[in-house]
Amino acid sequence: MGEDAVGGGVRAARPGDADERLRLRVAVLDGAPLDERWRAAFRDDLRARPGRDLHLRALVAPPAGGRGPAACAIGSIHHGYRGPSRPTGRWGRIHTVVRDPAHPRRGPGRAVTAASVEALAAAGCGPAGLRATGDGAALRRGLGFGAVDGYARLDLGGGR
Repeated sequence: MGEDAVGGGVRAARPGDADERLRLRVAVLDGAPLDERWRAAFRDDLRARPGRDLHLRALVAPPAGGRGPAACAIGSIHHGYRGPSRPTGRWGRIHTVVRDPAHPRRGPGRAVTAASVEALAAAGCGPAGLRATGDGAALRRGLGFGAVDGYARLDLGGGR
């Protein structure tokens, strides 16, 4: 395995993957406005942070014999107080799991999600959260994720 290989064909994202990761992300957004300013900022972030941000684990699953990633995911590491479910004070979140529609049901989405779980565990995270669409529910359950009730969201408008 190369220095950035994770296993199962999955590897750490590289700055050169930014355009393809942006393409995959845009393909699954839920109607949010996507102007060129947003695209440029997200692309710049995708180029700048892999391997440099110690709180992110950006992963890609290259396609068999093709261009661009077949799937990608981001694992983020969060720090809080230590407790029974967070003995290290760390917890993880897996997000932006996207599979290229050109690679249906061939395992790349599962591979990047499983590798994200492993990367977050290796970083000392206790629990890990994952928000999945209906299409991803079987994958989520197959990896051992259970449903959690009681979470709510509030948009604080930061950065606007």
